[in-house]
Amino acid sequence: MASGGATCLPTGCFCEAIHTSGLAQPVNAWSSLAFVVAAAVVLLPTGAPAHRERVLRILLGIALVAVGGASFGFHATLTRVTEFLDTWMMAGLAIVVLGGAAVRRGFMRPRVAVLLGLVLFAMLLRILWTWPATRRVVFGVLLAVAVALELARTRTPIAAFQPQRWLWGALGLLTAAYVIWLLDVMRIWCDPASLLQGHAVWHVVGAGAAVCLARHYDVTSRA
Repeated sequence: MASGGATCLPTGCFCEAIHTSGLAQPVNAWSSLAFVVAAAVVLLPTGAPAHRERVLRILLGIALVAVGGASFGFHATLTRVTEFLDTWMMAGLAIVVLGGAAVRRGFMRPRVAVLLGLVLFAMLLRILWTWPATRRVVFGVLLAVAVALELARTRTPIAAFQPQRWLWGALGLLTAAYVIWLLDVMRIWCDPASLLQGHAVWHVVGAGAAVCLARHYDVTSRA
C-alpha cells in the first residue's frame, strides 16, 4: 500500500476500477452525494412533529451531509485520512440514530443523549483511526441497537395505532443495501468499468433508508 493510501487499496477498494487521474472512483464518488440529497429531503419542513423529532431531523440531516461529503472525498482520493473520515462520519450517523431512539424510548433526556453521543463520537476518533478494521463492526453494532430500540418502541400499546410502514421500509432498504454491498465487496456483482456499481447502489439505497427513517419519526412523533 502506498504511503498515506487507504487501507483497502490492497484489495482494490470495492469493485470499481481505480483511476490514476481525476476522481479515483468516479461512480462511487458521485453517488455519495445521494446522502446530501437525502439530507435536503430530511431537512424540509413536514407539518408539525414534536419538538424532539424536529431536532432529531436536523441532527440526522447534518449527519447525512457529513456522510455524503466524507464518502465523496474518500472515493475521490482513496487516502488514509479520507477513508477514516468516511467511516467516522458513518459512525456519527449511527450515533444520531441511536441517541434519537434512546430518547424516544424514554431511556434518557435529550441533553444527556447529546452529551453521551459526543463522548462516544470522540472515543471512536481514536478507535477507528488506530484499528480501522473495526469500522464495519462499530457501525453495525450501533445501528443494530438503534433499530432494536425503535422496533421495541413501536410495539408498545401507546404506539400501537401509529403507522410503522416507514420504519419497515427503512429496514427493508437497509437490508437490500447491505446485500448489494456484500455482492460488490465479494466481487459477485462486479464489472470494474461499468457505470452501474454495487457500492454506488449501496449509497443511493442507504440514503433512501434515511429518508424513510425521518418519515417514521414524523408519524410516530407524539406516541
